[in-house]
Amino acid sequence: MLKLDLHIHSCYSEDAEGTPKEIISSLKKKGLQGVAITDHNTVKGALQAVKIAPKDFLVIPGIEISTQDGHLLGLNIQEPVQRGLSVEETVDLILEKGGLPVVPHLFRNMSGIKLAKFQMIVTRLVTMEVFNGCSLPKTNIKTARIAHQYKLGGTGGSDSHHPNYAGSAYTLVDTTEISIDAVLSALEQKKTWGEGTTMPLEYRQDRMMKSIKQYFQRGLKRI
Repeated sequence: MLKLDLHIHSCYSEDAEGTPKEIISSLKKKGLQGVAITDHNTVKGALQAVKIAPKDFLVIPGIEISTQDGHLLGLNIQEPVQRGLSVEETVDLILEKGGLPVVPHLFRNMSGIKLAKFQMIVTRLVTMEVFNGCSLPKTNIKTARIAHQYKLGGTGGSDSHHPNYAGSAYTLVDTTEISIDAVLSALEQKKTWGEGTTMPLEYRQDRMMKSIKQYFQRGLKRI
């Protein structure tokens, strides 16, 4: 069984800090075997992590795309995906690029795609995020119920924007093979699930205040 953090941000996201090297170091110390760096609308952090990762640590290149309907993760993506499109169009682009679309934090106010949009793409999904380290426990329970209802697999990720909290949430993968193909195969076969712990309230409050401040600095534009 592998333990991977499949949703995390590096300094290549405008609202995060910590280099890919620092994130990998933090995760290895906590006993995780891999990560998907999923920076906002860029793959620069992910590709840097691929270059520097030790042989016994898996890096799946990824991205978190800002669609017009909310955020969407793309795993196994090595080039940018256009932002600002509908969630349906974004799923198309991820699949065309050989990636795997994953819906994160479904019910989040500012960036979740919400249930109606989810239902429009659910037949093209094999998995969704069921445990997010920045979400409240009751919200993660609600999201996990949706995954069960639609017979999807599950992922977990810290959604950390600081390396200290990397690995607080993670994906359990039913394989011992440390390779992208093995993990993607397990995801496709729905042999994964998300678990972890919710980040401290103080950190989540700081993240919220920083997000609100940056929202106004961007001229009332979401990231």
